[in-house]
Amino acid sequence: MFPAPEYAKDVAIALLGASVGIAGLLLVVAGFVFAQAATFPPDETDDEVIAGFEMAGRLGLIPFLLALVEAGASLLWLVHKSDYLYTGVIWGFFLLLILTGLYGLVLILRYL
Repeated sequence: MFPAPEYAKDVAIALLGASVGIAGLLLVVAGFVFAQAATFPPDETDDEVIAGFEMAGRLGLIPFLLALVEAGASLLWLVHKSDYLYTGVIWGFFLLLILTGLYGLVLILRYL
């Protein structure tokens, strides 16, 4: 558990902004992947290829939703300060960074 330091408010505000920013980027990227799947001609493209792109777009919703939860938890900590909540916000952001990085890596290596 991380005890909340005196600068914890600044950390929570930064994590709130960063989480919302990451959520926006993930939503745009997932939308791009869905749009790419829609551009394939259904008569000429194998259904597995289209389904793969649609699955990749859906997988982007996992870090997107985590980013929104992280933003909400950061806001909740600003309203109701708790060492446990502060620790959860810190670890949640680390998890968000890891999942976002993995999602980007999979998209670049497999779909782009």
